[in-house]
Amino acid sequence: MSNKNITDSSSEGFDLDSFLAGSDTLPKLTDEQVDVLEAFLEKHPKGMDMELLDGYFCGLICGPNARSPEPYFSYALGGGEPAYESAAQAEEIREIINMHWDHIVSAMQNEEQYFPFFYSDSDFKVSANDWALGFILAVDRYRSSWEDMLAEAQVEENLITPILQIFSERLPENTSGPIGAEDREYMISTIVENLHLIYHHFSEAREKNFSDSAH
Repeated sequence: MSNKNITDSSSEGFDLDSFLAGSDTLPKLTDEQVDVLEAFLEKHPKGMDMELLDGYFCGLICGPNARSPEPYFSYALGGGEPAYESAAQAEEIREIINMHWDHIVSAMQNEEQYFPFFYSDSDFKVSANDWALGFILAVDRYRSSWEDMLAEAQVEENLITPILQIFSERLPENTSGPIGAEDREYMISTIVENLHLIYHHFSEAREKNFSDSAH
């Protein structure tokens, strides 16, 4: 298992606040399901870890092109076929992946804050660099759909700006230096606030794309 710490809004699959509020958001993964998925991902060293995968899924879901996780899971594992040990394991992993995807989708649809899956260091500090990389990989996959938002971000701050800032921190051409702790905290909190706004920004395009693909 990974020796990284996990930072999330809750470590349990049952969300008491959502239950009391009568939320329609589908449940998140339990600790046990996260452990199962992490162990499976670690068997694919060329693929993504859980933070990267979460960012990748969020980018796909927020955009207007992706309807389900199945077409993208092989890429997330580094290409090729998943290394399932049995039919039972294949079914279990697919169920976990679909549950995680559906939880994110339902949070976006209900305009509720989705708290991304971040790893933290030994001091419990979160960088979110890998999550931002995963999101941008999803954006790049359907870049034409994101062109207007990306072009706007070059001129002024918009919904995707904090994701681009954290993603860009590790680029070789970055000349701005490391992001300060307070700035990073602000960027991460803004990302959490912006995710469902990005999702709804593409509502019309998503409806059209999904309608076209159904015919």
